[in-house]
Amino acid sequence: MNYKIIAMDLDGTLTNSDKIITPKTKEILMEAQKQGIKVVLASGRPNRGIYKLEKELELKKYGGYILPYNGGQIVECATGKILYSKTIPADVAQRIVALARIFYANLVTYKEENLLCLEKYDMYADIEAKINDMTTVQPDNYEDTIKTFDVPKFIMLEDEHHLVRIQNYIKPVLEDYCECFTSAPYFLEITPKGIDKGHSLFHLLKHLGMEHSDLIAFGDGMNDMSMLQFAGLGVCMENGRDELKKAADYVTLSNDNDGIAHALKKFL
Repeated sequence: MNYKIIAMDLDGTLTNSDKIITPKTKEILMEAQKQGIKVVLASGRPNRGIYKLEKELELKKYGGYILPYNGGQIVECATGKILYSKTIPADVAQRIVALARIFYANLVTYKEENLLCLEKYDMYADIEAKINDMTTVQPDNYEDTIKTFDVPKFIMLEDEHHLVRIQNYIKPVLEDYCECFTSAPYFLEITPKGIDKGHSLFHLLKHLGMEHSDLIAFGDGMNDMSMLQFAGLGVCMENGRDELKKAADYVTLSNDNDGIAHALKKFL
């Protein structure tokens, strides 16, 4: 099969445990791009958190794309143009803040270089800020602040056991407006209804005049399920979730053992 486009998650997939792209994986992705194959970085991270990896892989030069916010946007790297965007409705955003306050949970969202935090200190917020090269900021009035921009997504932050209880309550409450899923034991992601990586890849392939059979997708977490199921070839990392391995067409080596390079050598 002559695949034309490669989509991949970042943390736990493209990058190793040290959050870097290994030389072997970078080499094969650069070679693929030189052959005209498009590369797409699909992540729950905001644009700012993807930028360094986008630059390292020279996606601007080779006409690649990024899908930040778990597919909430499609960005054309060559021009910076946003081809698709969906955000959380303003009234729903206010309702989510109220729910976070009821459960005494921290809540974060993104504005430019700042991670806006409902609570001032939170070690989980610090993790998110560090990954994305952002500064944690606690607005004086969170509700008023989020009225000033379109909220791409929220993450509710809590310890694993409390977060499970929160998710069980708020998921049915928000099901008509938002997707709610965990991307880490302490991260409950809340995104616009209907948004996932597979959905955005559908729009991107339509824009490019490609079919789902042209696509190889790589992932390790449950938020990668939709794109692995949508792709012509869905590849799960060895370090991925068991549920994802069962749904994948192929299980490759781990992110610390050049799993992407291993699979691309086999299938390209």
